[in-house]
Amino acid sequence: MTGMRRRPGLAGPLVMMVLAGGLAGCGGGLSLSPGTQPAPRTSSAAPPVTSPASSPAPSAPASGSPSASPSASPSGPRSGSVGRRRGGDPFTDRSLRRYLAGRKGQITAAVYDARARRTWVLHPGLHEYTASIVKVQIMGAALNQAQASGQPLPPSQAALMVPMIEASDNDAATTLLADVGGPSALARFDEAAGLTETEPSRLALIPGTDLPGWGLTRTTARDLVVLVARFAYPGPVLDDASRAYGLSLMEHVEPGQDWGVSGGVPAGTTIALKNGWLPVGTSGWQVDSIGWVRGHGRDYVLAVLAAGNPTEEYGIGTIETIARSVYQSRSGG
Repeated sequence: MTGMRRRPGLAGPLVMMVLAGGLAGCGGGLSLSPGTQPAPRTSSAAPPVTSPASSPAPSAPASGSPSASPSASPSGPRSGSVGRRRGGDPFTDRSLRRYLAGRKGQITAAVYDARARRTWVLHPGLHEYTASIVKVQIMGAALNQAQASGQPLPPSQAALMVPMIEASDNDAATTLLADVGGPSALARFDEAAGLTETEPSRLALIPGTDLPGWGLTRTTARDLVVLVARFAYPGPVLDDASRAYGLSLMEHVEPGQDWGVSGGVPAGTTIALKNGWLPVGTSGWQVDSIGWVRGHGRDYVLAVLAAGNPTEEYGIGTIETIARSVYQSRSGG
């Protein structure tokens, strides 16, 4: 996917989630339109057929964790705002911090800048539900298993992977997760990939709904940056063919699902992303976006999780404002 296309608003029923202990401070982005998913498109990439590559693992980036409480402001940050240190910590920008202080809900984000080889985290340690973005983990587990077997990705799994990522098809995700071995297999992949703050859900269904339970996997923005980086950059977990295949699917998500970390990114930029959204009873909407951005002198991975939004579009607006500020903060030289 190149450039940015705005996603039209989605209409849907409010899903009441009955969970022991409540949902305060948590959420996840689960595709909630059963029977209304767009028809899956055929990906332009073929499934990987090579055995594991021996490319070195990427170096572990340093981590920052700005979390100071800024003053409130209802307006978004201005382009080139005062307080921005290009190439440094994007979350210390004063205008962005004022904007976020005036937004409802709980927001956490992380960015890994490949040029600086550093990671910065906004509100580290805040765990939220993954919902549909867990589909990238499921994809990674399937590709990693195929590598370990020395065999091509089974055609049946490739047929599920395309609609799971490009159209966010829930049934395809449920079937593929079962095929790779369920939550235990997902946990093994997470461990291999370095996702130390992620706990796969073992529920068959979200309590009180007929929605798949994998949406209640819990994670952090930091772990999601690590996950996307396993696709974006060479390492031992996924070989070059697997990475290229996964990124191709994320670059070709359905029109209308390509919002989020693409916010403020100009045309001609490579963007590989996956989003999630879920109304959580009276707690508001959980809206999430993860992805890789490369071009115009930028090369970074961004993850944003936003819980407690009054509407889905409100959450999208918050994420895209963060994405725009992060893009502007990266060195374009």
